[in-house]
Amino acid sequence: MKEVAQEALQYLQDNLLLSIVLAAIAGFAGMKTVSQAKKTNPALFFIVGALGVFLGQFAIRYLGIKDVLDQVSEFSVIFDLLAAYIGAFVVGAIVHMFSPH
Repeated sequence: MKEVAQEALQYLQDNLLLSIVLAAIAGFAGMKTVSQAKKTNPALFFIVGALGVFLGQFAIRYLGIKDVLDQVSEFSVIFDLLAAYIGAFVVGAIVHMFSPH
């Protein structure tokens, strides 16, 4: 599991700009899906998004779907965004569960 986490982290470091953009988009979308609050913190979007991007990449590698996704490499950004959104949704749900209402 440690090797999978290191591989996911290396992917994020190699594609730093894409990771930052995906973190912002996925964090915003994930938090807005989970929480309907009018005012939310943009820094929280980014933190949730960054954790979501990592979690999504980790899941892709851990479940072994990376080989399948490499066959359709022209859609890699879409799959990365989808994985990041799902990861941000999970992280956002955990944050929302422990936040005061």
